[in-house]
Amino acid sequence: MVDVHFVPGNGPVQLKLSEWDDLPGNIMAQNSYIRCCWRGKKQPLVVQELHLADLLGVVFDREKAQLHLVHCPRGRAGSRVREDVLLQITGGPEVLKEAESWARDISSKCYKAGPMGAVRKFHVFINPASGSGQAQVKWREAHELFKCLPWFSIQEVLTTRAGEACEVAAQLQRDSCDGIIVVSGDGMVHEVFNGLAGRPDAADALQIPVGHIPGGSGNAFAKSILHSAGESYGVLDAAFLIAKGRTQNLDLMMVSQPSQAKRTSFLSLTGAIIADIDLGSEFLRFLGGLRFPVYTVYCLLKPTLLEAEISYWPATASTSPDPASVPALDAPLPEGPWVTMRDSFSVFWATNMAWTSYDVHLSPGHSMGSQTWHLAILRNVGRGPLLKFLTGLETGSHVNMNQTEIIECKAFRVVPISSSAGSSRERFAIDGEEIPFEPIQLWPTFGGHVLGAPHEEEVGGVMASL
Repeated sequence: MVDVHFVPGNGPVQLKLSEWDDLPGNIMAQNSYIRCCWRGKKQPLVVQELHLADLLGVVFDREKAQLHLVHCPRGRAGSRVREDVLLQITGGPEVLKEAESWARDISSKCYKAGPMGAVRKFHVFINPASGSGQAQVKWREAHELFKCLPWFSIQEVLTTRAGEACEVAAQLQRDSCDGIIVVSGDGMVHEVFNGLAGRPDAADALQIPVGHIPGGSGNAFAKSILHSAGESYGVLDAAFLIAKGRTQNLDLMMVSQPSQAKRTSFLSLTGAIIADIDLGSEFLRFLGGLRFPVYTVYCLLKPTLLEAEISYWPATASTSPDPASVPALDAPLPEGPWVTMRDSFSVFWATNMAWTSYDVHLSPGHSMGSQTWHLAILRNVGRGPLLKFLTGLETGSHVNMNQTEIIECKAFRVVPISSSAGSSRERFAIDGEEIPFEPIQLWPTFGGHVLGAPHEEEVGGVMASL
């Protein structure tokens, strides 16, 4: 055991470091120690324990003879906070060598994307116009964390127009990119996945994991990732999870429409009142996430119905649609266990994730790698049930309504039956982006990967005691 002093953010703490059985033995044998002064001020000693699950790594600075522990524990509200630790080493070359080895060993146990030593190259797309225009501010907070990690190499792309992220992702050199980070809303995440999926080497390109720093209005991707990992929703929480290096699988769907080129969806397809709220509220984008509840009030006064025929391949079927045989929309569906329903729908919301916005828990328990999509529907209900459905979305209580149907499926096709006097409020939105109101089909395709995943068990750490 080695006694040390360090700075946890509000005063020095006397520690005894213990990292399993492999703390450098000759540090103790040489009677050396590690210490840090808190700006010359003396503070009361306290007891603290640093867990590996809260550490992103230890950076060794030979020139300054320092160890920097990048430490993000949970605060009182459950969100991550910065409480980095700076240790000053005293001792000769052998002590420095042991300290460097110890730092490398701790870091390898904190970072889960591979062996330490290799620099990981990340492309970061920042949309300064997204949400309420705060993406660059949020990126600075995340970047403050990433720049402490020397194994992170960041290349920033500040986008200036729609579609730019798609174009850049389509041209990325595969061997020069270990991950993509989006600092924007879900629309730019959609662009990135479409850029990767549209490449000749799509299957390989989609192995590049994509992370999300919430910088838009809805931020469903970031919220779903954080929720799946047991993390709070926030910028530092998202950056912390990305820095941990874990990844998880993501189901993607090929989207077909008569008048459109094929595209890829990662999140959702909406119709009826949901698409109306999402797309009709664009002129309120300056309000950020508040734009949705504000515009919802208007939509409830005159709800939009989706009259359509919906056919889906049930998730309970023992077989699955062939990703290599995507049927044309003007052709019959291939043989399979299809279920077809024809009705007027007050709500039509298909999703690949548990959360479709940071405050909309549409499909509790849904995993983004389950190889299923969930269809949430309400059939021609009045304003009362519709209001109850919408107000229950944040907590997920809407699933307990008798009128709510949650259908799990592997593929589906939606064919609008007729237009309500050509209403401009009859809309479809794919991943939050407007598409033509015409027949549409979602079919399984190559899967993607996500930066950020549930925690593995991380045993041990840096222990503190008096």
